[in-house]
Amino acid sequence: MVKSISSAVLFCVCSTAAVGSLAQSDGENGWRLQPEFSIGGGYGVTALKDEDFDEDEAAKKAFALVKLNEYIGLETAYIDFDEARNGQAEFDAEGVTLGLILEAPITQMFSVYAKGGQMWWDADATLDLEVTEASNSFDGDETFWGVGTKFQLTEHLDLKLEYERFNFEVSRDEIDVLQSRDVNMDVDYASANLQFTF
Repeated sequence: MVKSISSAVLFCVCSTAAVGSLAQSDGENGWRLQPEFSIGGGYGVTALKDEDFDEDEAAKKAFALVKLNEYIGLETAYIDFDEARNGQAEFDAEGVTLGLILEAPITQMFSVYAKGGQMWWDADATLDLEVTEASNSFDGDETFWGVGTKFQLTEHLDLKLEYERFNFEVSRDEIDVLQSRDVNMDVDYASANLQFTF
């Protein structure tokens, strides 16, 4: 599911960039449409907040961004979360996001921004018991939000420091009829990212 969504989202982003480049509006005042396209990647640490999973892991990210002007952009990203363990159980998730970015330039070299949107995720869960091992796959879609700062390193290269909050929800009926409660895992993700703008 994640691969098909990734392809569709990437197609939409590229199409937006292509159409936008042909449709720049006129006017000295107001918000002029000035599309630009960026790609990037990052690495960071996740903090899992759940009764069963309460530990820090790492996560890797790749993203593509279309800025409609200096204030508004659309970003799609693929995030590979490391395996979370709690002794007998493992939870290995990955996700694709699509979000809106609102950016406020402070100086020519520095800006702050907020983002929010939807994440579609897949996860493999494994329960390792003494006598047997059981595994299952889950998926879902949840909203997410984040904030960040951007520093211009060169004309085309930026450093972005981000904090994002994700959530994974799995019904107890999907896991096991003997499961005592639903899985509702909040994930805080702090990352450093390099962004290249064409």
